Amino acid sequence: MTNIIRYKMLSTERVSEDRRIHVFDMQEQQKLSFNYELLQRAPEQYAGEELSLFLEKRKLKIDHGFYDNKGHAS
Repeated sequence: MTNIIRYKMLSTERVSEDRRIHVFDMQEQQKLSFNYELLQRAPEQYAGEELSLFLEKRKLKIDHGFYDNKGHAS
């Protein structure tokens, strides 16, 4: 069975005491932008289990800015 990647990380940006996350939802063909800290506090069913899992796997890179607009590689 092949896992299909649904989300692609586009970038992050620092906002007051948190990061704003920008991803592309390949299934819905739309960009999503949200506050990372608020998403972490949201109930899983609200945030979407698949998106929550995707972000959890990338938490270290998000926290250290590897997806920012400064040329860091994802």
